[in-house]
Formats: sequence, structure tokens, C-alpha cells
Amino acid sequence: MLILALLPAPAMAQPQPSFIKDHIATFARKVGVHANASVRQPVDADVTKGVTFGGSIGVAPGRTNGWRFPIGVSMYGEYLHAPSGRQFGVFRTRAIMAGIGYGWHFGRLSTGAQVQTGLGVNRAIARGDAAEAFGAADGPVFVQIHNALLLRPQLKAEFALTRHFSLRMSADYVLTRPDIAVITPAGSVSDHWDVSNLHANIGIGIYPFHK
Repeated sequence: MLILALLPAPAMAQPQPSFIKDHIATFARKVGVHANASVRQPVDADVTKGVTFGGSIGVAPGRTNGWRFPIGVSMYGEYLHAPSGRQFGVFRTRAIMAGIGYGWHFGRLSTGAQVQTGLGVNRAIARGDAAEAFGAADGPVFVQIHNALLLRPQLKAEFALTRHFSLRMSADYVLTRPDIAVITPAGSVSDHWDVSNLHANIGIGIYPFHK
């Protein structure tokens, strides 16, 4: 019994280097770039945003139904308006988001639904004459903003035009309520701006190494 106790334990099965390399190579071949046009509609009349154009890095959809665990970065901005209607600043957020979703595939069409959450790192940038917007001719105006959680449910679809090109579209709702306060010589204005928004996106996916 003592001899058996001193014998080395059998080695556990370890992933083979070739197995890991194959999976990394398979994933790398799915990576591509997206060119997007999107419209963002804030739920608050004192927050505005129009059509924007941009790019992103993404992964080609799979070919089987199943659960997904999406991770991504969300970055966008919106315009802030005073009660008078005059624009005085820009709200910007950057958030790393993660969540869960499910995907369905019908031939060349891939669809999915998911929900993600994350922490938005927020800032407000002066744009225009804030003092005039708030009728504060006697002194400076300061904008304070805090970080806040985000919740983003999303529906999306992608149609493979060819092996390397696809048409993409999505719709989501971003729920976030950071504390925004504008401090003037006459006092402060707070709890006035809701930067939650509806967002629709359409674009193309380019996957040069996809097989």
C-alpha cells in the first residue's frame, strides 16, 4: 500500500498542441471587418442623435443553432440640450459588454437574439455656449456625469451573399441612466437627461479568410 501511495499519479489528458492550433486557426479565418450605417433614437426629447457611419471588427456567424456568449465593446455619443432647446454638450460612453444569446440558421441566413450588460465609462464634452444655453451670464457652467451600467437586448440577422461578403442588420435598445448634473451660478439642474436609446444598424461584413 505504501508503494502504491508513493507512485506518481497517472497524468491527466492534456490538450494536444495541434488541437489548440487548429481551433485558433479556425477562429482566425472567421474574423472580418464590418462597414456600418446606423441611426440612434434617444428616448428623451432633450437628447438627440442622427445617422452615423463607422466600422468594427467581428466574426462570421456559425452554421449551427445554439447558445452564444457574446463579448464586445460599445462606443457611441449623443447630443445634450438644455431645457431651452439649445445644445450645450456631447455625451460619450465606452463600455465592455458581455452576455448570452441564441442563434438560428436557415441556409445562408443567420439570425439571433441576445442580451448584454456592462459598465459604461461616461464623459461629457462641452459643445456650444453652455452659459448662454442655461441663461448663466454671471459665471461658468460645469457638467458632471457618472459612470453607469448598461443593458442591451438585441435582435440581429446576417445573410451570406458570398463566402466572403454578407449583408448585416440589427436592432437593439440601450438602457442606461447615468447621473448628469449641470451646475450654474443660479443652482444645478439634474435628473433631466435620459440617454437610453433605440438603435438600428445595417451594413456589410467582409471576411477575407472565411472558408
